[in-house]
Amino acid sequence: MESKHKNALIGALLAVVFVMAVGYAAFAQQLTINGSAEITSRWDVHMENDGASYNPESTMGTTPTGSVDVKEGGLQAEFTANFTSPGDKITYTIPIVNDGTLNAKLNDITLSSETPGMNIQGLVATDKDGNIKYTVTSPGDGILTANGGQATITIVAEFVDKAEGQGNAQNVSAKLTVTMNYVQA
Repeated sequence: MESKHKNALIGALLAVVFVMAVGYAAFAQQLTINGSAEITSRWDVHMENDGASYNPESTMGTTPTGSVDVKEGGLQAEFTANFTSPGDKITYTIPIVNDGTLNAKLNDITLSSETPGMNIQGLVATDKDGNIKYTVTSPGDGILTANGGQATITIVAEFVDKAEGQGNAQNVSAKLTVTMNYVQA
């Protein structure tokens, strides 16, 4: 009887060694994964000098002078205005173009100085700096589609009289910085 138990014990040990050998062979295989990824998206939302314009208006006969110049690869625009009389106004329009491969959306827009006189309602922001009133009309909060989507920002600088209607023939200049922050839509 003892030999029967020995044979059963040896058989069980051989079975355990066999299971361990099969398990080791299964876990000892090498798994190699190779791959690569390439990002081909391009971000390019900018203002364009072509199409940027200004329209001067005067109520007193002397037309104000001004200019608009898009710089820094379309990321910055410089506006100048020289007014002679109250009521003088210059309206600037600047095209915004999305030449990238990603859709864009305007996240926020700010003026150079957050003065207490600033009033933002919907897509229009107004600010008053001395005798100059600025009105900035946002290009909208819609999607600027990839590969050529366009929008326009409009900025109006107006010489208003501090004396509420009394003649004020002094010359004044306007300076404004508008920052637009676009994000991926």
